[in-house]
Amino acid sequence: MTPERQKRTVLSIKTAVRRTGLSEEIVQECVTREIVASPLTDDELRELRRVRRLQELGVNLQGIEVIMHMRQQIEALRAEMARMQRLFGPPTWGDIDAEWRRLPTVRDQNRSER
Repeated sequence: MTPERQKRTVLSIKTAVRRTGLSEEIVQECVTREIVASPLTDDELRELRRVRRLQELGVNLQGIEVIMHMRQQIEALRAEMARMQRLFGPPTWGDIDAEWRRLPTVRDQNRSER
C-alpha cells in the first residue's frame, strides 16, 4: 500500500453501497474482479460511480471489467508519457513522423504472411 493510500479514509462496503447506489453484491464483485482496490477509499467510490454509469448504459459486468481495466492501462500510459516528457522534453513532429514511418503497414504485414 502506498503512503498516499494509508492516509485516506477507509470506507465500509455498506457506505460504498449507500454512496454509489450499487448493490452490495456488485460492490463485492468489483473488489473480487479487481475493478476497485480494497480497502475502499474515496478513489474507489469514484470508480464505483463509473461502474454504476456503465450499468445504466446497459453494459454487463464483464464488459465493465474490460472497460475499467483498459481505462486503468490508459491512465498508466498517460502517466508514463508525462514522466518521459519531463525527462526528455516533448517530442517534435519530426520525431513523431520518423517513428510513424518505422511502423509496419498492413501491406508489409500481408507480404510477410505470404
